[in-house]
Amino acid sequence: MSEPTLPQAPSLRLAQVLAARIAHDLGSPLGTLAGMLEMLAGGDDAEMLAVARQAATDLRTRLALQRAAWGGGGEPADRDGLLALLGGSTAAQRVRFDLAGPLFETAVDAALVPLVLNAALLAAEALPRGGVVTCSGSPRDLICLPEGRNATWPAETLALLSGRSPDPLAAGPRHIVGPLLLAQAAALGFDASLMPGMGPGLPALMLTRR
Repeated sequence: MSEPTLPQAPSLRLAQVLAARIAHDLGSPLGTLAGMLEMLAGGDDAEMLAVARQAATDLRTRLALQRAAWGGGGEPADRDGLLALLGGSTAAQRVRFDLAGPLFETAVDAALVPLVLNAALLAAEALPRGGVVTCSGSPRDLICLPEGRNATWPAETLALLSGRSPDPLAAGPRHIVGPLLLAQAAALGFDASLMPGMGPGLPALMLTRR
């Protein structure tokens, strides 16, 4: 099996710094927008204001997730904090995330937070019609199982995890989570694979420390 071509450490760091800068630069005007919407809440067009306020909230939660998953230099997070971050996922309206196991009984180390988030986000990509992503594990392993109607791993993910993708970044921004996850896993000493045998559903995504 050939080894997938992954971003090297400098490229991963560049991606982290870029994501952190985007989150920082957009965070301030977003906060201003939310404050102005609160000031305008007494206007006549309450329905439009409610939509705008919700959009500002969605942007804020999405930025928080991107900062934690892609920005680097984050903080430890407990189970509730991780679930709150995953609530900013674009899949959050159709996918429910569940975190279980010893890893989530205490705060997850800051270095592992991006790994957990991106593993959950990648698993959510297997649920185009919605469902549940259950992540469980310990500091040495993590298993994310997607379950739902028409659940299927994208072809890009299957090729990436099997080492058959000659250029994992060629799939573009839509499938960037997979390459980022593998780069983060490699940097932390984890191997990523799909693990069959979890019942009639999809194989689970498994991250194991070497």
